[in-house]
Amino acid sequence: MTINRLTIHHLRNITEADVQFSPGINYISGKNGSGKSSLLEAIYMLGRGRSFRTTRFGPVVQHGERSLTLFANTHTDREHRIGIQKSGSQTEIKVDGQRINQVSTIAKLTPLQILTPLSHEILERGPEYRRRFIEWGVFHVEHAYYETYKKFYKALRQRNHLLRSKPSTVGSWNRIVGSSGESLNSLREIYFKHLNEQFQKELGFLQIGASIAMTWKRGWDDGISLVEALQQKESSDIRQGFTQNGPQRADIKLAYDGRSAFTSISRGQQKMIISALHLAQAAITEHLTGIYPILLLDDLVSELDDANRRILMNRIAGLGCQAFITATDAPLSATNEDTHHIKIDGGRIL
Repeated sequence: MTINRLTIHHLRNITEADVQFSPGINYISGKNGSGKSSLLEAIYMLGRGRSFRTTRFGPVVQHGERSLTLFANTHTDREHRIGIQKSGSQTEIKVDGQRINQVSTIAKLTPLQILTPLSHEILERGPEYRRRFIEWGVFHVEHAYYETYKKFYKALRQRNHLLRSKPSTVGSWNRIVGSSGESLNSLREIYFKHLNEQFQKELGFLQIGASIAMTWKRGWDDGISLVEALQQKESSDIRQGFTQNGPQRADIKLAYDGRSAFTSISRGQQKMIISALHLAQAAITEHLTGIYPILLLDDLVSELDDANRRILMNRIAGLGCQAFITATDAPLSATNEDTHHIKIDGGRIL
């Protein structure tokens, strides 16, 4: 998957921009506040229909304007035209001139991997961050996942509603939630096996010497089915008012040299480990689907020394994905030959 050309109108400080990209590494440089991250934000919207920086529309649209517009020419197995217009009340998406109603359509067309200065949260914060990471990965490689996901969470919402409103009827939903939850977890576990194997390879490529173990926690006890777990916890669930076991409680556990805490290592070390995780996901997306995802790396090289910068840049180049990397300085000299350098200042492409 590549984006060949992108047109932007009224996104943050970008009044108007028309940018052509390389199918390889696109290095975007400029001083702080110049619009580097806004350019990544526009690309992210093409795949997710929203910003990665805020859930609110106000900060995204240029001051004084009521809407923003994005238009891109992309290529996977064939050319596609993706257009997005966002206002405070609605988002209109068109693919090849046809209006679409589901963001999942452009998500399939534009698989993305994004690393930002906040990506360390996957190590430090709650399981929802790590679960979301897995969910996007499975979504891009398993066609059945989205429908399985919707089926499970619809059943889960109904069971949770009955726990609070008609607890005597909850038992009839244990099998429905259990069956759909087992199906969802099965797809996740298959994906996690691929991810873990590639993650260990990426740790080697990035020359990360520490032993890092990654395990999958499905959200209920090993050795029993989800139906059994729901039955065992039914009385407790009624008291709590929500379902305590199931895929909605799943998590990835990472251990660094046998320790579960990553707060004792430097931000640079964290960034290399997180990069290995995202590069692993990108590699298996290509391996399982034949489609290269787009890599978005905001402020990639900060907190890394020159040696780790070169290692990481070389690995990104070796993956073969289209990549967009922002930084305040010019690209490393060793990567200049293979890098398309885009300069931006005050929202203008130079």
